[in-house]
Amino acid sequence: MLRKLYIFWLIALALLSSNSLTAQANPSRQAAVTFGIEMQRFRQRAVFLEARRVARRGKLSALKPLLEALGDYPLRSYIEYEALLARPYSSDEAVQAFIENHPNFPISTQLRRAFADYRRDQNRPEGFLRFHQSDDADVENQCFRASALWTLKRTQEAMAATQALWLYGRSQPKGCDKAFSRWRRAGGLTRDLAWQRYELAVLAGENRLATYLERTLSEDQRTLARQLNRLRQRPTRTDRYNTVDFKDPEQRALADSALKTLIKKRPAEALQLIADLKDLGRLAPAHARQYNYDAALRLIREDNLSLNDALIPAALKTNPDLIEARLVQLIKAGQFDALPTLLSQLPAAAQGSLRWQYWQARTDLSRPGLGGRESARVSFERLAGERDYYGHLAALWLGIPGSLADQSTTIAPEKLLDLAAAPSAQRIYELRALGETLEARREWFQLIKPFSTTELRIAAALASQWLWHDMAIATLAQAQAWDEVRERFPRPYAERFTEAARTQGVPVTLAMAVARRESGFWTDARSPVGAQGLMQLMPRTAQSVAKSIALDSPTDLVLTQADTNINLGTAYLGQLLQRFDDNRILALAAYNAGPSRAKKWYANPQPIDAFIEGIPFAETRAYVKAVLLYAAIYAQLNGLPEPLLYPYEIEQFSPNDPLPIGPAVFNKTSRPASITLNDAPTPQG
Repeated sequence: MLRKLYIFWLIALALLSSNSLTAQANPSRQAAVTFGIEMQRFRQRAVFLEARRVARRGKLSALKPLLEALGDYPLRSYIEYEALLARPYSSDEAVQAFIENHPNFPISTQLRRAFADYRRDQNRPEGFLRFHQSDDADVENQCFRASALWTLKRTQEAMAATQALWLYGRSQPKGCDKAFSRWRRAGGLTRDLAWQRYELAVLAGENRLATYLERTLSEDQRTLARQLNRLRQRPTRTDRYNTVDFKDPEQRALADSALKTLIKKRPAEALQLIADLKDLGRLAPAHARQYNYDAALRLIREDNLSLNDALIPAALKTNPDLIEARLVQLIKAGQFDALPTLLSQLPAAAQGSLRWQYWQARTDLSRPGLGGRESARVSFERLAGERDYYGHLAALWLGIPGSLADQSTTIAPEKLLDLAAAPSAQRIYELRALGETLEARREWFQLIKPFSTTELRIAAALASQWLWHDMAIATLAQAQAWDEVRERFPRPYAERFTEAARTQGVPVTLAMAVARRESGFWTDARSPVGAQGLMQLMPRTAQSVAKSIALDSPTDLVLTQADTNINLGTAYLGQLLQRFDDNRILALAAYNAGPSRAKKWYANPQPIDAFIEGIPFAETRAYVKAVLLYAAIYAQLNGLPEPLLYPYEIEQFSPNDPLPIGPAVFNKTSRPASITLNDAPTPQG
C-alpha cells in the first residue's frame, strides 16, 4: 500500500510540473492552486480503489458515502460499471441506461458482453438479444442467439443465424442442436448446404465430423466424396485428376486442396497437369491462371533458374510478382549481370521503389569500365538521402553516415493541455496512474479513433509527454508521421538496456532496436503465439536463458516486468551473437525464425546484401532489415553514427566477393582495399 501511495505521489508531482506550463501572471499562486488540485486527485484515487473494492463485493449500501467523496473524479463511471457488473440480475433498463449514457466508453461494450452472458446463463432470450451483438465470436452465444430467435418466432432471422452456424468445419456445441433441429424441420438443410459443411469438415481435418455428415449427403454426393478423398490421400498421383471437373462447385474445393499439395511438393509436374486440365476443358482459364501463378512462384523459389525459364508459361513471365521473385533468385545466385533485363520489365512504380533502385545501382557496378561505377555512384547518392534500409545501404557504399531525415516538430503546449483536459484523456491518465494499462489502452484507441492526422500528432505528443512510448509510436504510425523520428524512436529504460548490453556483450543500440521492433516498448505485450514483454520472449526460451545466467525461472507475470525482460532478452541476443561469431544479421534471423533456420540459410556463401534480400521468410527478411535500420538510427540519436553493416560482417558472408561494400569502389582504383576483422567496431556496449 505504501508503495502505491509513493507512486501516486510521484505521478502527482509529474502532473504538477507539466501543469506549470499554464503559470503566467502569478507563478507562485498558480503553483499553489495546481498543487491543491493534485492533492485532491491523490486523495480521490485512494477513495476510488476502496469504492471499486466495495462495488465488486456487491456492498452497494456502503457505496453512497464513497461516491460522494469521489466528487468529480474522472473514473467515477467505472464504479457504476463495477456495481452493475457485480449484480447479474440488475434490470435490463438500468444496464441499457448506463450504455446509452456512456456511448463511447469501452466499459459499455464490456458491460454489454457481460450481460449477454448473464442472460444466456439465466435462459432469458429477450434479455440476451437485447445485449448480444451479432459480431460476437463466442460460439456458445451464437448458438443461444439462434435458439432465442426460434423461441421468439423471429423465423427469418433464425434461419439465417442457424445457417451461419451450420457452415462451419468443426463440431458445434450441444447448445446448437436445438437450433439445428428447428432449422431442418423448417427446410433449411438443402443439398448444397449439406455438401458445403461436409467439404468444410474434410478441409479442416475433422474426419469424425465428416464421416458423421456423410449421412446428410445424397447417394451421388457420397460417391463423389469417396473419389475426391482418394485424390486427396494421394495428391501427387497426377492420373487421379483426369476425371475431376474443377468447374463443378461440389468438386472444386476438395480437388483444389489436392492440387495445392501437388503444387507445393512438385511444382514442375503441377504446371504440366494444369496445362492438360485446361486443354481438356476441366479447368476454367481464370482458375488455370491462379494455379499457374502459385506453381510458378513455388518453382521459382526452388532456385532452379533454368527449369524456371523452360516451364513457366510465357504469359506469366511478365507478372510483376513473379518478376520480383525471379530477381531475388538471381540475386541469391550472384547473377547480377542478369538483373537489368528483368528490372526493365517491372512496372514503373516498382522500378521506382527504393528496393529496386538499389539493386539497379548494385547491377551497374558489375558493368565493365567507369561508366557503370559512375551510374551507381549517382544512384547511391540519391538513395542515401532516404531514412530507409536501402538508403543506409547506399550510404555504406559511399562511406557516409546514413540519413536520419529527422523532421520532428514541436506541438504548442496549449494544444497538449487542451487534449489532456478532455474527459477521456483524464480517464486514461488516471487508469495509467492506477496501473490499469489494458483499460487505458482501450480508452486511448477509442479516443483517437475519429482523430484527423493533425489531432493524431497532438495525441502522440501527449503520449510521449506521459512517457507512454508504445502508444506514441502506434499513434504516429496511424498518422503516418514517419519523420517524427525522436518520438518514433524513444529510449526508455536506457540505463537498464545499457547495463544489460554491457554485461552480455551486446551493442546497446541492437538491444533497443530489437525491443522497438518487437513491441514498441510495450511492457505487457503478448503475441498470439505466446511471446511476452518488451523483447517478446517465449516462456520456454526465457526459462532456458534464465537458467544459463543463474536467474530464477520467470513466470508470465515476471516476464512482463521491464527489467527482467530486458535482462533475459539481451542475454538471449548475446547467446545468439556468440553462436554466430558476433554476426548481427544471423543473430537477428535466429531471434525471429530460430537458430537452425538461420544456420541453414547461411550455408551458401554470398554477398551480405544478397543474403538479406534472399531470406526465404518474408517476415524474417523484413525483421532483419528493420532492426538493422533501427540500430543505426539509435546510434545516430546517441551521437555515435554507425554504418548499417559492420566491415567484419560483410567479410564473414563473402570474403572473396568481387563487389564488397565500401567507398573505395568509387576511388580511382578499380578494386577496394581488403576488409579485415581488425576494422570492425567492438560489438560490446
